[in-house]
Amino acid sequence: MKLARSPLALAVLLACGESGQPPQKKDPAPRVDPVAPQQAVAEVRSAVRCEECHEPYVRGWEASAHAQAAASPYYRALGGGDDPRCDRCHQPLRAALDRDEPIHEEGVTCDACHAIRDVKLDAGVAAIDFDLTSNRKYGPLCDARDHYFHRVGCSSLHAESRFCAACHTLAWPTQAGPKLPVITDFDEWQANDLNSSSCQECHMAGEPGEVARGWITRENVSRHDLFGNDLELRRIGVGLRATLSPEEDALWLDVEVTNLAAAHSIPAGLAGRRLVLLVRALDPEGAELGREERSYARILVDGEGQEAPFIRAIRVESDSRLAPGERRHERFKVPAAAASASVEVLRRGVAPAVAEALGITPAADSQVAAVDVAIERKDRRYSGSGRRPRSP
Repeated sequence: MKLARSPLALAVLLACGESGQPPQKKDPAPRVDPVAPQQAVAEVRSAVRCEECHEPYVRGWEASAHAQAAASPYYRALGGGDDPRCDRCHQPLRAALDRDEPIHEEGVTCDACHAIRDVKLDAGVAAIDFDLTSNRKYGPLCDARDHYFHRVGCSSLHAESRFCAACHTLAWPTQAGPKLPVITDFDEWQANDLNSSSCQECHMAGEPGEVARGWITRENVSRHDLFGNDLELRRIGVGLRATLSPEEDALWLDVEVTNLAAAHSIPAGLAGRRLVLLVRALDPEGAELGREERSYARILVDGEGQEAPFIRAIRVESDSRLAPGERRHERFKVPAAAASASVEVLRRGVAPAVAEALGITPAADSQVAAVDVAIERKDRRYSGSGRRPRSP
């Protein structure tokens, strides 16, 4: 792959003899043929090649949002591949390679991270410095040695949250006023008191394994799936409790939702994502008697006050996300005929109004936490018999 750049100009110097003098015999000057300047060649390879030695890493990456960045329906609906402001994170190598290179379809592929030499932050805007010509792959292991396939570079940056901030910070310009906060994970992490751990320590927590095929086993090899097996990190990050509160002739369900572990607000990432608290009252046969929802999200709206994709929004209508360590209390009235209550926290990746505006079909909600609450009746009064956790 060749770096996309303008060809360098060659300057050719010609020597002329003095005029008016008879020519002098000289040894003929050696002839120098002009040679085209050698262009730097990008040593960039597909994840398929990286898999030959780093299979566990690539398998984890394949399950991550990084691997799907170029195929994201939201990104595609916004003209993915045509706007450098979006490409810089969804297809990071487009800025350095020819735009038709097939590696761009891999999204945030191996070299999109391991060819980064530096990240500079300036007023919330990140500049990424790629090294694509030295065949050096950067990472936080400083005892690794160069080998026949590529060189290695010791990079403490790859263990710092600043590295992730290159893409996990986004403020979008509007014509109506200040920039809109669209992705603020790094800013929130930096501002709170729970930032003793880096992004990588949570999202790439290590486990014993080989860094490369045939190498010695290390105690701490970083995962690349970002959320663990079956999105474990999302589940352990959200606390859910539900208790019954009898009051005279009515029964109330008190629910507590907690941001247990995230050092940033949840839901994280793109504005418009939601955590949805869904409570359903069920009769003795399990039939639904009624349902109620509460949602937590940062909502951006357009000039008509309707929720909109960030590129069409002009202001933040509300922000009800859960801050680090925050506990949110909700109360629901239980129908008289209810025998149990089902309580769930769901993650909704795209708001219905935004999906409709973009013409995309959103993915189904995914369950983050759940509990079931049984209800017993005694002398026409209500009492809770306790709760039992329910696995997603």
